[in-house]
Amino acid sequence: MRQGSPVKPNQLISTRTRPTSDRGEATRQRLLEVAIRVFAARGFDGARTRDIAEAAKTNPISIAYYFGNKRGLYYAAAQHVAARWAAFEKPLVQQARTSMARPGVTHRQLVGILCTLLCHFVRLILGNFLPDCYGKFLSQAASGPTREFAVIDRGLAPLRDTLAEAISALTGESATSSATQVRALSIIGSCICFRRDRPAMLRALKWKQIGAKELKVIEMAIQANTRAMFSR
Repeated sequence: MRQGSPVKPNQLISTRTRPTSDRGEATRQRLLEVAIRVFAARGFDGARTRDIAEAAKTNPISIAYYFGNKRGLYYAAAQHVAARWAAFEKPLVQQARTSMARPGVTHRQLVGILCTLLCHFVRLILGNFLPDCYGKFLSQAASGPTREFAVIDRGLAPLRDTLAEAISALTGESATSSATQVRALSIIGSCICFRRDRPAMLRALKWKQIGAKELKVIEMAIQANTRAMFSR
């Protein structure tokens, strides 16, 4: 079309900049997914941005462009994992809250609700819903720098609060009391250990992997411990 020519009705207008924007977002997402795998495998200090960029098939300058630096990439990775985690966690928490709110819910039913929620949580951190590297990254970031910890902690808060409410309903203590919060955190910690200490656990149990059979054993143990903790 010559310069100055009028645009005819219904004539397609060039969207040449849109594919560039789409490619940019695709590059950003690819960098995040690769970064999560690398950070999960090597930790923050052991990960190299050059390796991340190479695995993502892009130039290292892309990391500076999208994230500023390695710390910015790590923070964005924590946000990404927390968001994906929250998306899977939300229906589990809502289901537990709905079940707890039913009129006349019994002590036994409350314990069952708690067991179900914890089993879903274990499956989540062991990679049954999200990639295994997400669980490993989460356990690393949860004990890492304050800013990243805050991001991960916000993702875990709904689960922790729901556990505290279930414990409160079972014990009669306030959900915000120190005793209840400690019990909720100790239960979460007992589940996270299967993610954080997986190599040691596999060696101790002489397991080659955590498959469906092994996961069932873990779930049964968690349920037995939970029932024993709140038995009457």
